[in-house]
This record gives sequence, structure tokens and C-alpha cells, in this order.
Amino acid sequence: MSYILIIIIILAVMGVLLFAHRVSQKDKLNRQIKSQAKRMLHRADEIWEIAEGTAGLIYSPDILEALMDYYIYQIRRREEMLSCDDTADLIHGAEEFKNKQSKDTVKSELKNDQEINSAKRVFSRTSKILRTALDKKLISGQSCVSMRNALKRRILDLQVDAYERLGDAAGGRGDPAIATNYYKFAKKLLIESDLKFEGKNQRVRDITHKTQTLFGNTVEDQLSRGLLKEDDKTDEHGIPKSVDAMQGNKKNF
Repeated sequence: MSYILIIIIILAVMGVLLFAHRVSQKDKLNRQIKSQAKRMLHRADEIWEIAEGTAGLIYSPDILEALMDYYIYQIRRREEMLSCDDTADLIHGAEEFKNKQSKDTVKSELKNDQEINSAKRVFSRTSKILRTALDKKLISGQSCVSMRNALKRRILDLQVDAYERLGDAAGGRGDPAIATNYYKFAKKLLIESDLKFEGKNQRVRDITHKTQTLFGNTVEDQLSRGLLKEDDKTDEHGIPKSVDAMQGNKKNF
């Protein structure tokens, strides 16, 4: 009888331990699911943030739709893993955001290096997301190439325009050295870009002409100032007004 009691106690203890282990495993699994769902939402929020930044720099409904479709994909994956009350609202918000972009909200120019670098980071992250969307078969290969080229062309135009304007401003201040550096940046971007489009070579020539004109005007101004000084030293017949000047000229000969 005592053996039976001992066996019963052992079985009871084992049952309790097994139940506790299963509860612990279930809690661990739930924590893992919640953690994964949280990461998916965080990733979705990153995509939304990038989409907002991209929408402010380029008007491209196709790119915005691809980004928001990837956002919705992340939200639905989260829902499959863990039922959440806000899923429908998040998807609805993403669908609405697709139709909110307007050409009027797109930035037309970048003013300085800080804005240029910020735009480059946004477009770089967008390009990576498009590649991931392609891997997940959310977009086609042709669409991915087309959209990434559109991003490359847009950031190229924004940078070249910005450096050219900065060069113009420096030239207007009478600082040809700084102006030339900005023009060189603009030309280098165009020349080293693997994009081919109409007017690219002409744009390079136009910037080169600006540099030549800038230095031509500088030399002309210096010559003009020199001629004015000479005019002050001579009369209408070209004869030096100062006797000292005449003596100085004689000594030079």
C-alpha cells in the first residue's frame, strides 16, 4: 500500500512539473510571438516613415504604392501571427495615404549639403525596400528596375541643380574658386552617372560654359580696373600727367 502511495505521489509531482513546464513553454512562445509582432510593426513604421520622406522628394504614385503595399504586407503578417485590434485601421490608413500625394507637396530644390545628404539617405533606403519587395514578389522585376532608376534620376537632378545654384550664388558674390568647386561637383555627378537621358551631355557643356564665363568675367574685370588706373595717370593724348611718372618710365628704359 505504501508503494502505491509513493507511486501516486511521484506521478502527481511529475504531472505538476509537466503542467508547469507546458505553461512555461506556452508563455515563452507567447512572448516570442509578441516580440516578433512588435518587430513587424516597427518595420512597418519604418517603411511608412521612408514613404513619407520619399513622397516629399519625388512625385511617383507607383513608388508610393509599392512602399505602402509592403507596409500593408507587414501589417497582415503581424495579424497572422497575433490578432490585433488596430490592424484594419492601419491598413485603411495606408490605402488612404496612397492617394494623398500631390505634386504641390514635393520639394522642388535642395538648399545645402545637409538637405542633399538627407535626400540621398531617404532614396537609398527606398531603393533597398524596393529590392526587398521584389524578393517577396510584391512587385515585378521590370517595375523594380524602373522605379529604382526613377529614384536615381531624381536624386541626380536634385543634386546637380543644388550644386549649380550654389555655384551661381558663389559667382554672384565674386568668389570664383568656390563657384568652380560647386560646378565641378555638378559635372562630376553627371559624368559618373550610369544613367543615359536626353540632354545629359548638353547639361555638362552648359555648366562648363558657366565656369569659363565666370573666369572670363573675372579676368575682364581685372583688366578693366588696370585700364582705369592707367587712364588716371595719363592725359587725353596718353602723355603721363606726373613728372615723376615720366622720370620713372625713363629709368625703366
